[in-house]
Amino acid sequence: MNDVLMEYRSFANWMDKLKEVPEEIWLHPIKDDKWSIGEMLAHIKAWDIFVWDERFSYFVDGSSLPPQKVDVEEINRNAANDAKSGISKTELIDEVIECRLVLSKKLEEMQREIWEKKIQMGNSEITLCEYIKGMVEHDQHHKIQIENFLISKGIKLIDQVV
Repeated sequence: MNDVLMEYRSFANWMDKLKEVPEEIWLHPIKDDKWSIGEMLAHIKAWDIFVWDERFSYFVDGSSLPPQKVDVEEINRNAANDAKSGISKTELIDEVIECRLVLSKKLEEMQREIWEKKIQMGNSEITLCEYIKGMVEHDQHHKIQIENFLISKGIKLIDQVV
């Protein structure tokens, strides 16, 4: 649990380094028919909010997730539009980081039993720890995409020693 939570929280440190990204490529798609860095960050924020609003209470209550249709495309479309709404790069990054840190703090305050309790989600059972681990894997997927794009542009993010 602690390792997963630390990875989930530490993604904020990496996102802060994206403030170094030049403005001219911030909203440039990383490939044809792909999102930009800004859109990916808005996407991460949108899903952090969704997960908190629509998923975590079931883990706390230990109740099964009711079958519901989640409009993934709408959530993603709204996130992409948010990134292109005129919000500055720094403001968006700060919002995503703040969201991640607030959620991390709330997760940290949850009792260990909640982290280990299995709930029914669709046809399978899952713990909160497993769920957050899936979010960390999702973060890593986008991190690799962003870093590969930046490398293709000759940009390497400076590692920060914390």
